[in-house]
Amino acid sequence: MTDEIELTPEPRILIESLRDIGYSFNSALADIIDNSITAHAREISIFAIPIEDSFKVAIIDNGNGLSRQELLQAMRLGSTNPRQERALGDLGRFGLGMKTASFSQCRRLTVLSRQNNETAGFTWDLDTVVKDNAWSVTERTDFDQIFAFDELPATGTLVMWEKVDRLAGDNGSGKVDYDRIISEAQDHLSLVFHRFLSGEKGIQKVNISVNGLALEPIDPFNVANDATQASPEEVVCPGVTLRSFTLPHISTYKDKREYDRYGLSGGYLRNQGVYLYRAKRLIIFGTWFGLAKKTALTQLTRVKIDIGTDQDEVWKIDVKKVSAQMPEIVRKRVKSLIQAIGAPSRKVYKRRGARLTSPTVYPVWNRTENGEKTTYSINNEHPVLRSFREGLDSVSQKQFDSLIALIGSMLPTEALFYDLSNNAENVSATTMEAEDFTRNARTFFANLKQFKSDDDALDSMHTIEPYQSRWNETLSALGIEEQ
Repeated sequence: MTDEIELTPEPRILIESLRDIGYSFNSALADIIDNSITAHAREISIFAIPIEDSFKVAIIDNGNGLSRQELLQAMRLGSTNPRQERALGDLGRFGLGMKTASFSQCRRLTVLSRQNNETAGFTWDLDTVVKDNAWSVTERTDFDQIFAFDELPATGTLVMWEKVDRLAGDNGSGKVDYDRIISEAQDHLSLVFHRFLSGEKGIQKVNISVNGLALEPIDPFNVANDATQASPEEVVCPGVTLRSFTLPHISTYKDKREYDRYGLSGGYLRNQGVYLYRAKRLIIFGTWFGLAKKTALTQLTRVKIDIGTDQDEVWKIDVKKVSAQMPEIVRKRVKSLIQAIGAPSRKVYKRRGARLTSPTVYPVWNRTENGEKTTYSINNEHPVLRSFREGLDSVSQKQFDSLIALIGSMLPTEALFYDLSNNAENVSATTMEAEDFTRNARTFFANLKQFKSDDDALDSMHTIEPYQSRWNETLSALGIEEQ
């Protein structure tokens, strides 16, 4: 025979542990907004304001509101069963989100809700929980003393954070950069809820504002751009749909600011991959789920996957709704998709590599492959280099060869890899000054004329950099009228 012994968690210990589940300020805000959308709110206002060396945050909606008893239940940790079947548009899951998201950022949580002209309110104060070692909330009736109470509509809910002590971003002066935090939150919410903000077909449009500024949706697939390529939507398995997008190349944009906007925070390379939506709400983005490395070949590729709330168990959605595990059937489809996407790009790069080593292109750099190793070296047979070397005496030629060998051996591969991976569009070579360009163009042309006609030599130069992109200067250097 065995005895059952009840082990009740210590409130003062567990409440502090719950603060460290792993929310960021942005993900915590998004979790509160989930509740507002589930409550059918159409207007959500966020006020995040530094007040007297502290920071208060209020999230106010015009949703259905809660009665006193409903609100009291909602304040309970684990207020709903995560295995309970949820409505199609219910963005919650564990019955923990509002509390754990709030506790992760603040030590004092107050929630007011108004329904049928009656207002109810309760406060969790973690300092009180620790002091009394009890799971107790305080009922509020002093509504006029509560921050942003006058913004609460006739029906709706106000969630307020006080004693906000977990904000990251200390700028070294002992102060938090609130402007940066608020700006990053605006961008995050504009992305995560972009389908609600835009009023996508089949979704109730929701307006969200931060400190009075209305958020504009950020569609990570830039479908409004005619140059965006999209595959037909496919059903991978019951409850899971998939569609792939190839975003436009920078050369198609008239305004680089638009290109940067859709690169999102961190740029295209970092944000390629799967964008997973649960009930139309973006929960994970910019990952290949370990199926592939992020490379420049696929940096414009984004895969949209939609799942319903009935997929939570299969995908192992966590309490923060920022982590998931891709089911095997979906993994196989996404993996095959990545291979199909990468193949054309790899062919393009191979063709470019072939041109680089072609004897008719006269590259300054040689590219050679030996098994899996690729080596770059300066091409000593380049006409300009060869002509210069031939004009030297034997001693100077050896010195010149040593100099070329030194420069070739110092190719900054690690720095180039880093820069190209993070922002390839902004990496460029130095521009040759006009006098140097003229001298090199004349030397190059003179060498080509030794075994080509003038017209053939010009035709060759017209296909070679740096002459191709500066063709008028090339003709001028050679004393030829523009063609």
